[in-house]
Amino acid sequence: MTESRILVVEDEAIVAMGIKQKLEDLGHQVVDVVFTGENAVETALKMEPDLILMDIVLKGNMDGIEAAAKIRNQLDIPVIYLTAYSDEEVLERARMTEPYGYIIKPFKKSELNANIEMALYKHAEDQKKSENVKKQILADFYDFILNSMPTTADQSDEEIKNTLLKIFASRLEEEMRPRFERELGDTVEEQNLNDLESIYNAYLDWVAHLFADFGVQTKIEPKGHLHLFKFLNCPWIDDAKKKPIFCLNCQAIMQQTYDWTGMEGKVEKKATIADGSDMCVFKFNVPFMKKN
Repeated sequence: MTESRILVVEDEAIVAMGIKQKLEDLGHQVVDVVFTGENAVETALKMEPDLILMDIVLKGNMDGIEAAAKIRNQLDIPVIYLTAYSDEEVLERARMTEPYGYIIKPFKKSELNANIEMALYKHAEDQKKSENVKKQILADFYDFILNSMPTTADQSDEEIKNTLLKIFASRLEEEMRPRFERELGDTVEEQNLNDLESIYNAYLDWVAHLFADFGVQTKIEPKGHLHLFKFLNCPWIDDAKKKPIFCLNCQAIMQQTYDWTGMEGKVEKKATIADGSDMCVFKFNVPFMKKN
């Protein structure tokens, strides 16, 4: 049996104590027990547990599904939902966050153990597959970068950058836009989103998920109508430092995908590793967002 660090999110204190006891009896370490969605997100980002047991129905403004979605946008941590309900609408919302299991309350220790073992195993296998895909993507990306380099030596650095951005934008239009329209369109339709703010937030989630597929963790800092989209790590940081053009591809993705939404506003580069910063940061200026 795998001994793991587990975060428990359950708003009923007595139930939470029972789950903690079961986990410790099974040899796991409970890193914390929290009672709200907001605390779940905060603790997950701080503690980075191996697995999260998340109650779907929580007191407060954020339920377990929303908390799991926010965690998933920034960390690759398997989530198992705990629920006393089997409502189809709730389960459909939960499915969209791609959990590693559901456990119907009340449950036995053996059920808990089986679900945890299966979730950890499946997550490990998914990580292996993801790493293989990531290596291939990076290899293809690297070849694309080299083949995209202008052959003339007569262009200035700024002209080369603009040329590359156009090349990247053209490739994105061909290879990424169909996925963008399909996936974001499905989200808007399934969640019945009909206002700009909700669609904009769904777009940000889509972009965060896209970069997560490349192994990039991101963080969004809202400041009224200005949002900072921060890259917390860079899988190709050494190449980005040596060949600044690597950062242009991410810049093209940020600007091009936002243009595809057709929403008012713009995306600007605020900082990049290529310019000597510790991380890449892009600024969204979206006038229709409410000011805090």
